[in-house]
Amino acid sequence: MMEQQEPIQAVRIVMTAYTASFRVPAFVGHQLTLPVPPLSTIFGLISAAAGRWVMPDEVEWLAYRCIYESKANDLEAIFTVERSRPTEHARFVTRNVMQREFLSMPNLTLYLSPEWESAFRHPRYSLLLGRTQDVAGVISIALTELKPVNAGTVSGVLLPFELVALNNISAWLQKLPIAFTDEPQRRPTRMHLFGVVDAHRPAELRDSNGWLVQDIQDGTILVLYRKEWMLHGERTVSQVG
Repeated sequence: MMEQQEPIQAVRIVMTAYTASFRVPAFVGHQLTLPVPPLSTIFGLISAAAGRWVMPDEVEWLAYRCIYESKANDLEAIFTVERSRPTEHARFVTRNVMQREFLSMPNLTLYLSPEWESAFRHPRYSLLLGRTQDVAGVISIALTELKPVNAGTVSGVLLPFELVALNNISAWLQKLPIAFTDEPQRRPTRMHLFGVVDAHRPAELRDSNGWLVQDIQDGTILVLYRKEWMLHGERTVSQVG
């Protein structure tokens, strides 16, 4: 049984856009989208707001939920260029057209510790929900509290696989990056297997095992990712139910 814990002070940041696209790994010809962004996209948003590269060791915890109205497909032209040396002008090589799935009217609600509030009130760079054309805007920022819960219904979230297996629920399994390094050849800091729970297909969790929290203002149930887990895949005894 999970020990009684104090509510977590949080800032709730709500972002919306006309479109969003979170590419499913390994799909090339027809690019499908995830209905929920990976954690690496969330760190990209935090970095854009802060105006610098933000890594998991700087974020004590985070939680988020993504909903949308519908999915659609777009035809996108991809132009390939090349050059032999950095000083040369790039030369056109090929043009390919591919289908890309996207979300229409997405809404991303992000929860962070209150210290990040100022960054999202005055973001340094554009906030993107995927491609460069998927520009998002912040529509509300408010302080709230998150209380731990033992069970509940979730939607529009990523469940760590261990939570999927524990509750024997149906979810789309994908191995996704936690974050990327800031090197020219970016590398994932860590990969993890998640169960993607679409906003239109809620899942009932009977045992949260210390993963779930609830927004005390609107009742939304979320998965809380803590720094130790994002960095190393580890959780302290107090965080486990």
